[in-house]
Amino acid sequence: MKNIWLILIFIIIVQKTYSQSNVNPDISLIGTFNTFMNNIKNVPEHGKLNFETPSMELFVDGYLNPYAKAVGNIAYEEEQFTVEELYAEIVRGLPLDMQIKAGKYLVGFGQLNIVHPHAWAFLDRPLFHQIFFSPDGFNDMGVNFNFILPTENFYSNFDIGIFKGNVFSENEITDSPIQFEDRGNTPIVVSRLGTFFSLSDYSNLGIGLNGSYGVYSKASLNTMGDSTADLQDESLTYAYAGLDFKFKYRPDEYTSITIQGEGLLNNRKVAGYGEDGINIPVEKLSTINSYGAFIFVDYLFAKQYSIGAKYDFLNGIIGDEPSFNTLANDDQNSTQGLYAWIGFYPVEHTLAFRLGVQHLIFNYADGTKRDPETTATLQMIFSLGPHKAHSF
Repeated sequence: MKNIWLILIFIIIVQKTYSQSNVNPDISLIGTFNTFMNNIKNVPEHGKLNFETPSMELFVDGYLNPYAKAVGNIAYEEEQFTVEELYAEIVRGLPLDMQIKAGKYLVGFGQLNIVHPHAWAFLDRPLFHQIFFSPDGFNDMGVNFNFILPTENFYSNFDIGIFKGNVFSENEITDSPIQFEDRGNTPIVVSRLGTFFSLSDYSNLGIGLNGSYGVYSKASLNTMGDSTADLQDESLTYAYAGLDFKFKYRPDEYTSITIQGEGLLNNRKVAGYGEDGINIPVEKLSTINSYGAFIFVDYLFAKQYSIGAKYDFLNGIIGDEPSFNTLANDDQNSTQGLYAWIGFYPVEHTLAFRLGVQHLIFNYADGTKRDPETTATLQMIFSLGPHKAHSF
């Protein structure tokens, strides 16, 4: 019943949003079906052909008037409906070539996060996106301001946005004796400086510098090491610095080569233990630096086929549940990912088949031995409407 009400509310909002528009909105349905096998020991899926519940995305988008447009996107994943994106954007008519975007949407940190997964060349989200953002990427509520910079020889723009910070509310720390608390109503800031160069008639390059700052959690610490002392409230802050690039060479409509990569440096305060106190260890803040990155190459040939490979590196152990000393709070352990895929697009823009194989290698600082994990996934994507299943 909850899902039915969610869909009805979404339809009412979309109808009201577009009721004053003279142009009918574009409506698209993207469907995704995955089946996979893996060699991961001690899991029910080991060595079996597993079928995931199909997922879908319903897009409604269009111009409200010559100066503004709006987008709505309902996603059905893991048997649940959610509003993935719902925002309006003023795209022209403002001074200083400014654009304003407000609502709930994929945040522009890097070039990949703003692209929906069905339009990626590969199948699985990069490892550092899963850890430093969330398993669903950097999706938040807020307002963003975009400025086109007055550079003459190349295109450049600057984005800055203020967001609620919901992406961090899901990363609750649950297994520590230190008293962690909800981060509260504390906005975060995200910015990006991007440039785009046309290198030739057939090639171009985009480069971006990214940053984000805010509070990701709060903690009550016993800084005296005395079990009878009052606890001191502390805000745990983070600072992300990122670099992204995308190079594309397309000599004709049947062939293209894409090389794309991103990296992120994570500087954050973490709560931990110091020297022994009066009768318990002292609890204190310290600072860690960790990082993650990926790079991939995708080769589209004969218009209907593509092959590619990707390498990931991440501080932290992918797949762990959020806890006191794993995931984004871990600068000692690491995970490496090797990924390869092949794609087949029998019907242009509307149907895609992709086979991807991911191999994960785990490195523990304490010497723990863990076998590598390999997963092979076969994916089918279809598109009804103008929002395409894959990009060319």
